[in-house]
Amino acid sequence: MSAKQWWRECVIRCLELSGARMTRDQEERVFQRVYSIFGSHATYSAFPDARPFLKWAHRRGIICGVVSNADERYGDSILPMLDLADKLSFMVFSKEVGVEKPQKKIFDAALHAAEPWLVKERRWGADAAPLIPPEILHIGNDFDKDYIGATNAGFQAVLIDRFKNGKGDEWARRGAPVFEDLIDVVEYYAREGFIGPNDTEP
Repeated sequence: MSAKQWWRECVIRCLELSGARMTRDQEERVFQRVYSIFGSHATYSAFPDARPFLKWAHRRGIICGVVSNADERYGDSILPMLDLADKLSFMVFSKEVGVEKPQKKIFDAALHAAEPWLVKERRWGADAAPLIPPEILHIGNDFDKDYIGATNAGFQAVLIDRFKNGKGDEWARRGAPVFEDLIDVVEYYAREGFIGPNDTEP
């Protein structure tokens, strides 16, 4: 099933559960409207630290990618729309892998997707591969899907608590490194020595 067909079935099912009575043509018009809105700036925006972080990582030869439980539309249109895709070397989506985070298989897929980019990154030289899980830092915002999933796969992991709704304190009590934003993660890179080949650049 394509991502668009999944969205169509989801929207139509929601209409049915709401008790709405519509013709097929009306359902299709509602679906097209919803589908269009959820691929636009009306529903998505980038956090202000996202682009600077990706630029910082790119300049240092740090390979960045996306591992998401979203469908492939996220990579095909939404991330490019937000001007984030050009600094991302790879994208791994659960629909393509067949499992969602926190399953280990999707993190394994991310490792394999990242490894060829290390070879292409000339600044890493002959020591680029093989990539091993402890050399990967996964940044997420869900304790089970991101922190537990990534650490069970052998990755390093941190969580971002942007909304200060109490979840971050609980994550920290359960052992996760928790930060306010991606700028804090940059400081984590420096403090822990988890850095790229050009870490001395301004």
